Amino acid sequence: MDARRNMRLERNPELCHGCRTCELMCSFHHHRIMAPDKSSIQVIRRNFDGAILWSVDSSCDLCSGEDGPFCVKYCPYEALRSVTR
Repeated sequence: MDARRNMRLERNPELCHGCRTCELMCSFHHHRIMAPDKSSIQVIRRNFDGAILWSVDSSCDLCSGEDGPFCVKYCPYEALRSVTR
């Protein structure tokens, strides 16, 4: 059984700057192109208060076939981690 089945992504809002690197790396895993619209992750910064909204849809496979989730590996602020459910 794949150990990732019991894993999920967690974002630390204190560390996240909304840079969207996670979106780029996710799309690269799925499609081998840097295209945020093809990502399982969506990052939105609200203009009126600067809040960063982050969501992961059901197409996330925690980068199955890779050494680990690319969003976690390449986050420049170490704001993401994978945790056991």
